[in-house]
Amino acid sequence: MKKIIVPLDFSEQSENALKVAVSLAEKHGAEILALHMLELNQAMITSSEGFHPEQTVFLIKLAEKRFKEFLQKPYLEGVKVTPIIKHYKVFSEVNEIAAEHNAELIVMGSHGSDGLEEIFIGSNAEKVVRNAEIPVLVIKNEIPDFKIDRFVFASDFREESTAAFQKAKAFAEMLKANLDLVYINTP
Repeated sequence: MKKIIVPLDFSEQSENALKVAVSLAEKHGAEILALHMLELNQAMITSSEGFHPEQTVFLIKLAEKRFKEFLQKPYLEGVKVTPIIKHYKVFSEVNEIAAEHNAELIVMGSHGSDGLEEIFIGSNAEKVVRNAEIPVLVIKNEIPDFKIDRFVFASDFREESTAAFQKAKAFAEMLKANLDLVYINTP
């Protein structure tokens, strides 16, 4: 494993994910791509009505400063961290970054949406998991001494699942983890 993407939103959950990514990076000599996606939309950036360009620049600079400060953690010492800031919150960009940098894993925190918000919007982690072209590890709580001993590949084992299974198998071998197979019966 050479590169790990960690989406960060300055929350406790994203810091928990960052700590797990650091643990994996140290074990595998990997680089962390720390990704922060600003929630600016195109209208905000280009609009001449109601929102001034200097306000947009101020928000961008403020986020960049906060991001830089967030990445000054003692547990990051000795780990190569490359900060990446995107100005929109478009989840397809995570795949683009993964492809551009040849990343092999996404580690992200999850707050866990519930109720109507989850039904209609879904969580950010869910959006990344559903659209990611590389494995995604979702972390909710702090996990001291994180290690992967085993993980589960859930499938209906149709022929079109073969490529995904091969990737899961290779990933398990890279991590020296046991791969458990679970058959999902979807009548």
